[in-house]
Amino acid sequence: MNSLAIYAVTPKGVTLAHRIAGSLGGSVFVPMRMLGTSPVAHEVGFKNLRECVTKSFSEFSAHVFITAAGIAVRAIAPHLVSKDVDPAVVVMDQNGHHIVSLLSGHLGGANDLAKVIEQLTGGVAVITTATDTEKLPTLDLIAVKAGCAIHNLSAVKHVNGALLAGEKVLLDDPADILGIKHSTVAEFFIPAELAPLSKDPLPSVVVSWRSAKALEPEENTLLLHPKVLCVGVGSKRGAPKEAVLELINEVFTKRNLAIESIAYLTSVDAKVDEEGIIEAAEELDVPFVTFAADVLDAVDVPNPSDTPKQAVGTKSVAEAAALHCASLKHKARLIVEKEKGDGVTCAVALEI
Repeated sequence: MNSLAIYAVTPKGVTLAHRIAGSLGGSVFVPMRMLGTSPVAHEVGFKNLRECVTKSFSEFSAHVFITAAGIAVRAIAPHLVSKDVDPAVVVMDQNGHHIVSLLSGHLGGANDLAKVIEQLTGGVAVITTATDTEKLPTLDLIAVKAGCAIHNLSAVKHVNGALLAGEKVLLDDPADILGIKHSTVAEFFIPAELAPLSKDPLPSVVVSWRSAKALEPEENTLLLHPKVLCVGVGSKRGAPKEAVLELINEVFTKRNLAIESIAYLTSVDAKVDEEGIIEAAEELDVPFVTFAADVLDAVDVPNPSDTPKQAVGTKSVAEAAALHCASLKHKARLIVEKEKGDGVTCAVALEI
């Protein structure tokens, strides 16, 4: 996906668009009659702005409209889906005085983009998200910055609503993945171990690599899955993606693990070109990394075997790869020993 699209419809707006693109990069979209009026690369002409946006909206992660707000709203309206999918949209006047974060202020990054453009133009970033105007922590943004997957985005409104009402939110994050416990926003939260007894569940944030099925979060509980699980995979040559995914899903379901918490698929270097594992990683949207056989052979595992030692030079593939991968940044422990599927093995290690 491209990063930034900038639309301008007036001569002064086009000049400002090129100035922004010169600093931030991106493509500048201008009316056909204005093509070439400012010497900047990646200039694209359009006959009709709405038709142009229809083609470009999903291709860019951020859009800046140097137009009236109404023009921008009408152009993007047919393409809006949800706050976890929609790109950032900023709208500003042609003098760069007011830079309005219009859409996806938090998850999309429109608030931050408006503030960056503010520095370029000397104007004022206009931020309307309630938690920002009240200088309160924004849980969806904190989660993304901490590398957590948001399981139930709808719960954000309950948590943010409680904060806006002056209430404290329960925080169950024993490993302090979010970095809140010793931060300036810690005062807004109650650690889970100090939770008061109550018939009604408090608005809360739970950070866990356990599955939602196991945790059964309440409607007002925001469940976040940190990327802390490394899945070691071994396979016969040519094992298909389906076999890899079937075993991983089976193991994660049986052990109540969150698929969203997978950080890496990992294996031995001999499997670096194994299409089935590569395609499985792509479908899970996680990196696939491999390690040298002698590195994995030095890892202490519960189930060493002569079979992989003879085949690829290490007494363990799945368990050793999972443990070694998880230990690169933190300490690690194996939480799922080697499981076997149809021509595939896997193991799961936790970063601790």
